[in-house]
Amino acid sequence: MVVVAAGASTRFGTDKLMVEVGGRALIEHTIDAVIGYVDVCVVVTRPGIVDTVAALRSDMTVVPGGATRTLSEMAGLAAIGKEVDLIGIHDAARPIVGGATIEALFAAAHAEGGALPLLPHEGLIIHRSTHRPLTGLAGAQTPQVFRAPDLMSAYVRAAEAGFEGHDTVEVVQAFSDINIVGIQGDPDNIKVTFKRDLEEVRTRLSGPSRT
Repeated sequence: MVVVAAGASTRFGTDKLMVEVGGRALIEHTIDAVIGYVDVCVVVTRPGIVDTVAALRSDMTVVPGGATRTLSEMAGLAAIGKEVDLIGIHDAARPIVGGATIEALFAAAHAEGGALPLLPHEGLIIHRSTHRPLTGLAGAQTPQVFRAPDLMSAYVRAAEAGFEGHDTVEVVQAFSDINIVGIQGDPDNIKVTFKRDLEEVRTRLSGPSRT
């Protein structure tokens, strides 16, 4: 699993991943949520806090990220350091992803090629120009899991093209023919973007543990 933690936290206002939640940095909760379900864990973080993050635990690799999400994902993939069958990429700002979701994603990716968790969008969205309603929409979460050779090849092609994607699935769709399936997402798999999200995560992390 590549855990991407190299963002600037612009909308949060400070480094959200190092904010204390329950006596530990938020990023520690994320790492703990995923590391028991994978053979290799690589954390990609801002250059200035690589040593700080690496000191959190010894059973992971920590590398500096790039100026964009796609470049940070590339840095994480390059640091895996061994041959693996499946690779997931997860937002470090999603600290309460459940183990059942992780296992379901790896199983689906093994069977189909790639998988990501989706939540149906609630409410009305209209096209900016036509003002017509858009239907069949869903929100994408992470982890997003893919067969390793296809994922690696897609990122090589993306680098050659200078392509920047919003998330992993966009890169894979643009530069591979891999089949991707959506599985049921988890409403509890919250991404901390704003400070109000952090309060929700604090509440959920103080409750019963989730698997």
